[in-house]
Amino acid sequence: MKMNLDNVRELRDRTGLGLSDCKKALEECDGNIKRAIDKLRTIGLVKADKKFDRVTSDGLVAMHLAENCGVLIELNCETDFVARNEKFIELISNLASIACQERCASIDELKNTKYAGIGTVQEAIMNGTSVLGEKLELSKLCYLEANDGVIAGYVHGDMRGLGKTGALVALQSSGDKSKLQEVGKQIAMHIVAMKPEALSIDDLDHTKLNNELSIVDEQVKKLNKPEEVTKKIVDGRMAKYYEEVVLLEQKFIKDDKMKISDFIKLSESSVNSHVKLSDYKLLILGSKN
Repeated sequence: MKMNLDNVRELRDRTGLGLSDCKKALEECDGNIKRAIDKLRTIGLVKADKKFDRVTSDGLVAMHLAENCGVLIELNCETDFVARNEKFIELISNLASIACQERCASIDELKNTKYAGIGTVQEAIMNGTSVLGEKLELSKLCYLEANDGVIAGYVHGDMRGLGKTGALVALQSSGDKSKLQEVGKQIAMHIVAMKPEALSIDDLDHTKLNNELSIVDEQVKKLNKPEEVTKKIVDGRMAKYYEEVVLLEQKFIKDDKMKISDFIKLSESSVNSHVKLSDYKLLILGSKN
């Protein structure tokens, strides 16, 4: 029979067993996952599959930065008690480091990467499930790199780069890298606090933008103002909307007299070079994005 790779992956996730054992069990059970698990239990390779359906609503976000790349990952568990366990913290810290070193751009890529002394990252996660007694799930990964510049970041939590919300920023510049890192960290802190939806106005979701513009138009029409006045009011309200959701248009949290774009421009004198914020990532524990 032709092997369904999704079934193999699910069986590996549910049992923590190697690829060959899972493929063999599925072949002997005509691809039926439940029967394959029962068979593996019968021959003593896996315990009852009791943790698979549990809800992993807690966990941590971890960050790892290298010279020109950075990673944020989210590893979930069932309770805050396990999220504070040193074994859980060691595991997620190692996963973030591996993801950055191997430049993993997706969860599947990271899961299939080697984990020293155990096998793959996925097998390390399954081993963590067994040791800690709760289901663990690698749910999100954000990766950024900068060809000419730095990746900086911030996680709201502790000094180890662990917490519940984190952000990465890519700064393109040939300036002083240590100063660029500090500028980037300030912007990342702002992102964590203000949670922008897009880097620039051009990056906004067009459907959402058009919907907002329609709402504003309808509101302003009811004012019965002259056309030129109406246009100014619409432009003003849209500018206010951009300040709320667009990173470059937002007021800087440390100085509301300037926008983030102004802060970046101001930083160029300290780093002695032009600075461009080319991308950012925001990761919030438990969010659907």
